[in-house]
Amino acid sequence: MSCCSYRYHVLSFLKSGGETMKRQLNVRVDEEFIARLEGLSRKTGRPMGATLEAIGLPAIEEAEADLQFEADALAAWEEYELTGVHVTTEELASLFDAALARAAKVAVEK
Repeated sequence: MSCCSYRYHVLSFLKSGGETMKRQLNVRVDEEFIARLEGLSRKTGRPMGATLEAIGLPAIEEAEADLQFEADALAAWEEYELTGVHVTTEELASLFDAALARAAKVAVEK
């Protein structure tokens, strides 16, 4: 047996109303991942699909937000290079305040 054995695991997700979705996700993961997911699912009393969805959706949202931030930063830099227009200190403080408020909200939700 190799150090990194894999197996496919089929997960079906549920809609919030409890209806089974018409799509399945076949994921190739290592045995440790499956064992940990199964253990967490047993401890929480939730199906593995629901557990993975609860963990995965916030991670996906965070990755999407990071990508959007990078795209916005690049667009702002390109705009600055073209026009020379920059953000004032007050505007920057406002942006930081908004980012801090979003971070605090995420921390409270977790």
